[in-house]
Amino acid sequence: MPLEMKLAAVDAASADEAASADERGTEPTMDDFQEATAAVATRQPAPAQPVKYLLHDGELVDYADARLHVLSTSLKYGVGVFEGFRAYWSEDDQQLYAFRVADHMKRLIDSMRVVEIDGPQDIHQLGDQLLGLIRANDLRGNLHMRAQVFVDSKDGKPEDTGPSTVFMAAIPMGNYFGATGLDVQISSWARLSDRSMPPRVKSIANYQNGRLALLEAKRNGYDAALLLTESGHVAEGAGYNVFMVRQGRLCTPPVTDSILEGITRDSVLHLARTELGLDVDVRPVDRTELYSADEVFVCGSAAEVNHVASVDRTTIGNGTAGDLTRSLQDLYRRAVIGQVAQDQKWATPVYPS
Repeated sequence: MPLEMKLAAVDAASADEAASADERGTEPTMDDFQEATAAVATRQPAPAQPVKYLLHDGELVDYADARLHVLSTSLKYGVGVFEGFRAYWSEDDQQLYAFRVADHMKRLIDSMRVVEIDGPQDIHQLGDQLLGLIRANDLRGNLHMRAQVFVDSKDGKPEDTGPSTVFMAAIPMGNYFGATGLDVQISSWARLSDRSMPPRVKSIANYQNGRLALLEAKRNGYDAALLLTESGHVAEGAGYNVFMVRQGRLCTPPVTDSILEGITRDSVLHLARTELGLDVDVRPVDRTELYSADEVFVCGSAAEVNHVASVDRTTIGNGTAGDLTRSLQDLYRRAVIGQVAQDQKWATPVYPS
């Protein structure tokens, strides 16, 4: 049954289901996601809620039934792309806001084009499906969402471009790192280049690169990792872009230095320029510039805006978030719930007013 037709039935059943749970004295559980920490970025009024439904090609399915076959082309060859989104609860508005949904869906479609996957092309339909999934689960707290497109040919070949299947998920999530102030290692693994894999798209296969860097950093006692390009410039972290403040200038690597064209990165650039009136240097960054920087922070949909306390055991500033980092953190916290950059229409209300 299509999502639109199922939502009414879900809403009608939710009150009866809640009453039944009260009578039993129990609540639904989901081992992996039952407990979520409070987000650093925003106020979260209630504990994480269990997730009942995911979305499979526009239809609601039970969480446990969202599966691919072990011989699907995606599992065999890593042929898939995805997007990660955030949504934030505003206690003042009693509203949940999804952040930059259309921009994420556009990048998902761009990723499909680059890696040649036949999949849906309607940005607004995909966005409406994601918001409908949140409402179907009646989630009212800070979330991380995923939209994933897989090549699902049965026991297929690496060159298969379809058929594709689309899964979407909305999961309670607080602070991705579990802490603020990251100790970061420059990885011995180089960031993949555009000559080998397209770093500007969110291809599932690309994430082995960052995974290896993160595993190395964790083994060595660090919180996170940054990777360099093959030519030795700073690229990005294992799933997040990087900024630094040096000699009074805010700087970040260009999109041609093997980085994902991050939507959070774009948001930070916009806020720095329009809200703080800053000129931002988008230029190659050397590793040793980070050591002498006044401030360093990373940003991403999951990572949000988080300051770096040290790089390769070299303390950045005094190890705490600097003035500019704190200003951008505050602006970002307000932007994701529609209090800043309202003209950009970044924050989409999930529930009817």
